[in-house]
Amino acid sequence: MSTQELKGVIREGASKGFSRRLRAAGLIPAVCYGKGLESLSFSVSPVELMKVLSGSYGPNAIFDLVLDDNGKEQRRTVMIRCLQRDPVTRKILHADFYAIDPARKVLVEVPIVLVGRSVGVAMGGRMRQVARSVNVRCLPKHIPETIACDVSKLEIKQRAQVSQITVPEELELVYHADFAVAQVLAPAKSAS
Repeated sequence: MSTQELKGVIREGASKGFSRRLRAAGLIPAVCYGKGLESLSFSVSPVELMKVLSGSYGPNAIFDLVLDDNGKEQRRTVMIRCLQRDPVTRKILHADFYAIDPARKVLVEVPIVLVGRSVGVAMGGRMRQVARSVNVRCLPKHIPETIACDVSKLEIKQRAQVSQITVPEELELVYHADFAVAQVLAPAKSAS
């Protein structure tokens, strides 16, 4: 996983009015926290943030946060914990960053990609992807871009469960119930 940088400036204000002025200036308020670390409030460019998150890892990207603290540089390796968006415009209003420890496992949501052409689809069935992502616990350096689910053996009216996905030993799939990932639907009946 490549490391990118995002620059920000430590901020003192925390009121709603201060946050509005930041947004009017083209910046967003943000906070960074982590286990055993002091929380930092800062401002960051939403455009630069989206550049960092637009890579293949998306919201699971790990990057260096470089903060200007009155001329002194503070640096933390972080991930996005939460993005608050405007419900209408979808513009980012606030961001929460989590300082990661490379030796501690993190829990992330990873997209599922269906692999292979199923037997059922070859017989005229239709593939339906039921789940688009799954939670994975692993060290930050092992976060995958995607999780592959092989559907090549599925016949009509069969489905693939999350428990059937094979992952490397450094990854742990986290789920409470064994949910369906994909299923092959019967062919649509034609009207005669």
